[in-house]
Amino acid sequence: MDALDLIECDRRPVQWVMEQLWRTKGTFGRRRPPAHPGLLEWTAGVIPRYLAAREADQQSLRLAKMPPTHPVRDNWIAQDRLRQPDSRGAVVYEHTAWGRRYVAVDGSMRDLWLLSFGSAKEERPAAEKAAAAYTAACGTPCTGGWDAPYEPVKDGELHPGRMARPERVRIMEFGCGDGGFTLLLDGDDGSTLLLGWDQEETARHFTADARPVLAEAVDGIRAVPGSGCVECKALGGCTALIRTESLLPLSPPARPAGRRSISASDLRTYDECPAKFHLTRQLKLPSANPERAEIQRGRAVDAWLNERHLARPAGGCRTLPRPANPSAWSAGEWPVSGQEAEDGAGMLAQHATVCPLEGLDARERVLVQPQVACYDPEFDLVIIAVPDLLYTRDGGWVWRETKTSSSRLYEGKPLLRSYPQLALALVMIAAGALGGELSRSRVEFELLHADDLSFEELDPSRPQVVSDAREVLASLARPWAEDSLYQAAPGRHCGGCEALQWCQVGRDHLHPSTIPTEDH
Repeated sequence: MDALDLIECDRRPVQWVMEQLWRTKGTFGRRRPPAHPGLLEWTAGVIPRYLAAREADQQSLRLAKMPPTHPVRDNWIAQDRLRQPDSRGAVVYEHTAWGRRYVAVDGSMRDLWLLSFGSAKEERPAAEKAAAAYTAACGTPCTGGWDAPYEPVKDGELHPGRMARPERVRIMEFGCGDGGFTLLLDGDDGSTLLLGWDQEETARHFTADARPVLAEAVDGIRAVPGSGCVECKALGGCTALIRTESLLPLSPPARPAGRRSISASDLRTYDECPAKFHLTRQLKLPSANPERAEIQRGRAVDAWLNERHLARPAGGCRTLPRPANPSAWSAGEWPVSGQEAEDGAGMLAQHATVCPLEGLDARERVLVQPQVACYDPEFDLVIIAVPDLLYTRDGGWVWRETKTSSSRLYEGKPLLRSYPQLALALVMIAAGALGGELSRSRVEFELLHADDLSFEELDPSRPQVVSDAREVLASLARPWAEDSLYQAAPGRHCGGCEALQWCQVGRDHLHPSTIPTEDH
């Protein structure tokens, strides 16, 4: 955003801005930590794609004989001021939207561009579109904010076109990953409107679609522990997030890193390559490369099982139908075909023989891929896990992890080290994160193959088992807890790494340059 501001608002040459991006490591002279080299590469690729999308959109406006729009740095804030505090004690409600803002010179139209990390979303929820349109249509250019109400820019300080209430607004969606863009606002007949919405349409959609959702968001009191706890200012008084002292045996950091979250998948990714962890798990930059076929097969199997396990009343998978055509089937958004489909169908058949819901009493609880979170106040750390299945049995909790694989378990590597999510499950259950009777609780692991399966049970009530699990997690978490640079660790994994396109170290490892040497 800073780079685009320099190009669009300050009219700096693109080449100069790109040079500054690399020279300042993305800080552009601001007091903030330098960006990771991978993030710099990602940013350098996005900038020309965004500028090309903007030019293509402006060309469309010119062909339609509509006024072009120009970039502005304004914060558009739609404020509702009350005469007296309401039941929540609020006197001001502010609506804003993050994105890039553009206005026509005469003020007749405003554009708000929303950015997605990957591909441009073809659709967004009706409430999101209506709220964004309302902000663009009714927002006043303002300064300040965050710890105090925004203050409108004084009359005369901006061009009249920037202060005017626009006749129409357009909400654009841009995909940073591939450069695609689309107009999100539709007409009442479902057609895409090049002109966007006028004030009447915006008000109607806001009242119907956005206002109820905003009211629910403001009034809602349901606590959902998870990754959002990292930024939550109410964590100190929250009783929904389970406190677990010293869940991970770590040493206090030399420098406080602020509240963070971690999961077993995070630790496993970090162990493979810190740079990959930072780019894909922390920054969540999606790869443009298609997923490997076996990964898509695993997602399809997972989605199929989730659909069956969500059925109520809960029942086992033994008698439920499996894919009618084993060579081509789908579950959720994951289609599979050919050998991967046949292998996946075989895995579903293997699971049916050990499905934990078979014969389970109807009074027992069944949770499909719930998010489990706990908080270690000593390290200001939120620990997160998403079991494939949680269910109660005879007063205890059973944590089931189900994985798919084309290969058998490798006996030369401890099970907990191969699958650290099992270690995390053990220590979380032992710490009381789920409740229930510890002596009746257990962790189950099924590894599905096309024609066979591996099944293991682990007992969280046995001190040595939990001690082994804690040591596995500590060996993974210690280097992560002390790291702030996330340097690449090249190796065999580079070939299939989803962060390779932004990692020069990984590319050099795969294709080392030939350096000529002199003969002596």
